[in-house]
Amino acid sequence: MSSEKDDVKAPGNGENEAESQVDPNDDPSLEEDETAVVTDEELKQAEETLADAADSDESSDDADDADDDADATEGDADDDADATEGDEDDDADATEGDEDEESDEDGEDSEEAGQMSLLDHLGELRFRLTRAFIAIAIGMVACYGFAEQMFDILMEPMIKVFQEQAAQNPVLSPEFFRDFGQMLTQSLADKGFAHTEQMSLFMDALQQSLMQVTQQGHFQYTYPAEAFFSHIKISIVAGLFLVSPYVFAQIWGFIAPGLYAHERKWMVPMAIISALFFTSGALFGYFVVFPFGFEFFAGFSTEGIQFTPKLNEYLSFCLKLLFAFGFVFELPLFIFFLARMGMVSSAGLRKKRKYAILIGFVMAAILTPPDPFTQCLMAGPLIILYEVGIWVAYFFGKKEKRHLKKQAEQEAAAQAELDAVAAETEETTEKA
Repeated sequence: MSSEKDDVKAPGNGENEAESQVDPNDDPSLEEDETAVVTDEELKQAEETLADAADSDESSDDADDADDDADATEGDADDDADATEGDEDDDADATEGDEDEESDEDGEDSEEAGQMSLLDHLGELRFRLTRAFIAIAIGMVACYGFAEQMFDILMEPMIKVFQEQAAQNPVLSPEFFRDFGQMLTQSLADKGFAHTEQMSLFMDALQQSLMQVTQQGHFQYTYPAEAFFSHIKISIVAGLFLVSPYVFAQIWGFIAPGLYAHERKWMVPMAIISALFFTSGALFGYFVVFPFGFEFFAGFSTEGIQFTPKLNEYLSFCLKLLFAFGFVFELPLFIFFLARMGMVSSAGLRKKRKYAILIGFVMAAILTPPDPFTQCLMAGPLIILYEVGIWVAYFFGKKEKRHLKKQAEQEAAAQAELDAVAAETEETTEKA
């Protein structure tokens, strides 16, 4: 039975061998095994890929964490920078605000200083005038003790005129009075009066008195208090000349609010120079004008018209002339001030010379007594001072040549710019 089974199985083995020779691709079991093998390799590759992906994820996470840290650091830095910038901006804004407030305050102050209302001007004028009058009062008190000496000084020009007229008149000569005394003594002796020593002394005294009265002249006053008020008037004028620098300083102080800062530096020098010019004009009137003027006026006296000056009128005449010449001598200083401001120039003053001469005579007629001789005595120096003012404007004013040169330079620069623009335009046109 077993052999049969073996025999029976033999052909089956042959079939299996035949089947074994079949293409393995046709065998499904082999395909399954190969598929299984490929799947394992793919799994390994997939695992490796996953591992690499995990590593890359971790590295990316680390990079992200680093980026987050960097972003956080940058954010903190930005926040700090923003805070710092904000603080700086706040400080800058505060500083600018303070500066703006200060500049606004300065601007308001400058506007208040440069723009004053009418009441402010009147208040400033009252303040300056009060200080000036107080200074003049102090000067008057200081000069009142010397009023008698100053009165003699004012009378001296007229007394010299009387002496010159007496010297030219033979009737008023010393020889005439000597002969008159001898004749009177002889006449008394002829009438029985004995010539005694007392009579000789009396005749000498009478002779000296007559000579003093006729040669030196005398001043009359009709009002009882006229002599006293004349001394007060002389003291006031002398006090004004004494404190004139302070008075002119108050005048310039009233003008100062309308000036620029660099112009206000001239206040003290201008006050001193104004006082010097004012005093120089008064001295010119006393030493130059008074002798010629009084001699001219006294020359009109004749035998029927005797010149006997009155005290109050003589003082008023003298003081008017002193003040007039004092103010006239301020003309060069006034021209200097206008020239520095650029309001006048030497060329313009030369062109208007004829009008200045006319105005000079008109001012002389207003400031002096109504007589042609005194007007000419003032108009002459006024015209001379005007010529001096022209030279002052030429040397100390704004130079016309400098402005013309600057204007020429500006015009040349503008022309050069126009030429350059024209050249560039031509080059652009040629290239096109």
